[in-house]
Amino acid sequence: MRTFKTGLSVFFCILVSILLKRETYVVAAITTVFTLREDMENTLKYGKHRIIGNVMGALMSVVVIAVFNLLGRTELVQLIFIPVIITLMIALLANLGYQEGTVGACATLLTIVFMIPADRSYGYAFARVVDSFIGMGIALLVNYLIPLKLGRKRVVGPVENEEVSE
Repeated sequence: MRTFKTGLSVFFCILVSILLKRETYVVAAITTVFTLREDMENTLKYGKHRIIGNVMGALMSVVVIAVFNLLGRTELVQLIFIPVIITLMIALLANLGYQEGTVGACATLLTIVFMIPADRSYGYAFARVVDSFIGMGIALLVNYLIPLKLGRKRVVGPVENEEVSE
């Protein structure tokens, strides 16, 4: 059932992204795949961790861009500063109890810093957070509306009493 719900969630992420004219639906779809779990409690937990991770990665990318603007985007600055900021970000997320958000945080930071043109990085950071909310919201909605075991009941037969001889 979880496999079906994941596929359905990805479908809705793509549909909502198209209807809202989002630039891409990749982040929403990835977020829904990472977020959807076996029950609402875990889905909410992983969704929260994913959102916090993406927000942290976006905020830290702003810090990195500010450092690049201040010191230059040289290879030496990148070689030293990026691993330091990644290490600090992972430690901060772990200390706050959001360790499941570290992969998303690192991916967000690295994507914004290395793959997005400098003039679009702030907008992309914001869009990535919005798309994460879309993916998490859809995962929560699908998990709420479709129970894990739709229509299945576990039937346990009667236990027979056997006499035990000593």
